Amino acid sequence: MTKIKFWGVRGSTPCPGADTVEYGGNTACIELRFGEENRLVIIDAGSGIRALGDYIMKNDLPKGPLKIDIFITHTHWDHIMGFPFFTPIYIPGTEINIYGPVTYEDEGLDEIIGSQLRYRYFPIKQSELSATINYHPLKELTMDLGDGLFVTTKYLNHPVLCLGYRFEYKAKSICTAYDNEPFLNLFPTDPNDPGYDEYAAEEGAIVAKEENEKILQFYRGADVL
Repeated sequence: MTKIKFWGVRGSTPCPGADTVEYGGNTACIELRFGEENRLVIIDAGSGIRALGDYIMKNDLPKGPLKIDIFITHTHWDHIMGFPFFTPIYIPGTEINIYGPVTYEDEGLDEIIGSQLRYRYFPIKQSELSATINYHPLKELTMDLGDGLFVTTKYLNHPVLCLGYRFEYKAKSICTAYDNEPFLNLFPTDPNDPGYDEYAAEEGAIVAKEENEKILQFYRGADVL
């Protein structure tokens, strides 16, 4: 059995209030549960992860030490801002594996996410957390997560590196497509444009079509998107 729960669906900034009651005001966070073992996978650490952390403390921690996988689609703030408020990071014996894309090689996931946990921003430093936190930079790949669960990644189109995820479990697939923007022809296509080049315009159209088709192929046949 696979379960999905949305703890945050907003972008940019949390916006709780009367106008957002139906879907909530928190930013991106999805809880996935797989199999009889209730294997926990979290997609993104937006502000919604705070309430998810409270739920985990009440329902999962009493059963034993926590092991949690968090997959970050990209490192824009609305997808990571809730991490300092995720209570399991303060619990000894907890193991958290954080996966995600890294845009700049000299700035790892630990620095990007952990930079929120500095005294200038927050009263606790990353080095003071009680949980064991492991960071795993991802590129395009397929990975065996154990327990019959696999994940495949695909680069999407966004101002920073952004990954789409395809989780496969017992012949069913769950995919994410956060913040993707269709590829466009970057070259002028109007012959009257001073910068128009017929060859460049044709090649640009071909490349944009090919890249969009690759993304469509990645998601084709998904059970949940």
